Amino acid sequence: MMSLLDFIRNTLDPISIVVGLVTAIPIFWTWWQVVFGERRRLRRWHREAREHMGLRPAILIVDLLPGKNITAQAQHFIAQHEALKTIPQDRHFSLGRDQPLTPDAMPDFLTALRDVAARISHAGCDTIHCFYAGPVAAAACVGAEFANGGRMHLYQHQNGAYLDFGPLRPPR
Repeated sequence: MMSLLDFIRNTLDPISIVVGLVTAIPIFWTWWQVVFGERRRLRRWHREAREHMGLRPAILIVDLLPGKNITAQAQHFIAQHEALKTIPQDRHFSLGRDQPLTPDAMPDFLTALRDVAARISHAGCDTIHCFYAGPVAAAACVGAEFANGGRMHLYQHQNGAYLDFGPLRPPR
């Protein structure tokens, strides 16, 4: 009985400690990559996606606020932005309304939105740079319409200038 206890204490215990340490290292490494590496990778992708304009970029200006013409502001910003001003005029698309968007006007808005989406798709655009002003319900419709298409960059007007908030959807 004593020799069995000595065998367990003197032989199996050190072996189990070494095996435990050897298996703990890859487990800890995997946990670290999952917890911190994925977040770092997503931040890097977001930064690179904001810098890369796309192979065939397009500009979409959605102006649904009556009495407030963001088209002129957006075009002024585009003309001053180094990368956006290189996008040809045939890939500039706009969607606007002169009246407020009401629930009764949604079918007409959705038809016009689908027409613009079809023209963007027909132009072969892989990235859409979207300047939007309007109600949240219409923004959800724009996002849903372009969800399965190419990458969409969102621009927000803040402090007198537009900021690129990056892609609408991160990689999966």
